[in-house]
Amino acid sequence: MGRPFHVLKSGPQRAYDAIVIGAGIGGLMCANLLAREGLAVLLIEQHYMVGGYCSMFRRKGYTFDAATHFYPLLGNPQTMTSKLLQDLGITTGWIKMDPVDQFHFPDGSSFAVPADFPTYLGQLKAMFPEEAHALDDFFAVVKKAYMLGLLYYFRGRDTAQLDTYRDLTVQQVLDRYFRNRKLKLLLTADCPHWGSPPSRTSFVFDSMLRLSYFLGNYYPQGGSQAFADELAQRFAELGGHILMHRGLRSVQRGSAAHTRTAGRPGAFGSRVSCHDPGLAADVSMLSDPYWPARHANRGVASSAWLLLGLLGHRADRTQRPAVQGVRADPVRTSPGTPRGPYRDYPEGPRYRLRLD
Repeated sequence: MGRPFHVLKSGPQRAYDAIVIGAGIGGLMCANLLAREGLAVLLIEQHYMVGGYCSMFRRKGYTFDAATHFYPLLGNPQTMTSKLLQDLGITTGWIKMDPVDQFHFPDGSSFAVPADFPTYLGQLKAMFPEEAHALDDFFAVVKKAYMLGLLYYFRGRDTAQLDTYRDLTVQQVLDRYFRNRKLKLLLTADCPHWGSPPSRTSFVFDSMLRLSYFLGNYYPQGGSQAFADELAQRFAELGGHILMHRGLRSVQRGSAAHTRTAGRPGAFGSRVSCHDPGLAADVSMLSDPYWPARHANRGVASSAWLLLGLLGHRADRTQRPAVQGVRADPVRTSPGTPRGPYRDYPEGPRYRLRLD
């Protein structure tokens, strides 16, 4: 799996406008958007491949996805995510998945999940006719939890209606509606994807992902690595620098006067630092002493020069991020005519990173 993009063979520059830590899909998208606006961007990845969970590997002649096996909405040209890829010039083709999944039971039977929800529900009722009414009631609640979850996690709108479902597990709701053990097993077949058993999986979280199956699931032509590699290639074409196989030791907050001349080997400066969502624990790398006191319950720095991709992520990791975003008005880092919709901000702190 050769790289179709160039990586730094020597050390990085002394200073960048933005540093993106982690070359997963979130980090790659963030880096592309910043580079497209004319910022000097460095992308750091500790692995020897880009993509994170969306990378691939080979074993004994077989090729495997590291984690992700489908991508909701990306192949639908009407969606925001697909339009964003088009704007970046990403040409990866997408194959619609139907059936979406295939589940096999211990008794030797199987169930193929169709891409169309009414077809899916009809097949469930045909397989479990005694649970037909319960299935209607169950999915009515799933749809409601799905909508309330979208409002809360993606729009920041908390409502009293969500309190009814907020602390429920998948197991609790299934036990409330169904008696057939095989049906409950089928409806929990996705829990291994989420990483927790039904007794520890949030019902709201599961509802949001369960219904996303039917919004259109796609797989990239050529595999996940081809998609990630094209994002990295596009970033490099935009002038971005990619540093591979290097771990991050610390992020230090410094004054604007000395950051650009950080003289220690392996240290370099940036006005903006963007973290991949998977680096929740790396909030601790910030040496700024005021971070825990001012931002422990927010997970996002308010400083004009620090942009963390841990959006919606609490410092104690009790809340995971729903989305990773990029500010629509990147900071202007030098005088002259800006190349994008920049906004002037007062001079703020810069950040110095040290690599392993």
